[in-house]
Amino acid sequence: MKKLVILLVVATLAVGSVPAFAAKAGVKGASASALEHASDEAVFHRIGDWFATRGKSDAEKQAILAERKAKRAAARARKEAARQQKMMEKQTRKSQKEMKEKMGKWGK
Repeated sequence: MKKLVILLVVATLAVGSVPAFAAKAGVKGASASALEHASDEAVFHRIGDWFATRGKSDAEKQAILAERKAKRAAARARKEAARQQKMMEKQTRKSQKEMKEKMGKWGK
């Protein structure tokens, strides 16, 4: 009996919480207000930048922030290039596989 009651309570909580997580009007993603106030810089980057620039002059702060931002942009570009290359290789393998399948069917 205890197991049944526990299962019923868990099921009720699970079903009851579903509407709380649903987006309004079926829209997925962040709200317009969140996107308006969002920053491209991640929180942990901003915290690291704060520690790196703490106690520095304004000119040093700007130089450090610019260097760190450039490094992050370069890393994002490398990551995106690697992702694109991987996607192109996958597409090439898929095309070659389809071509072999079509050639195999044609030869029979």
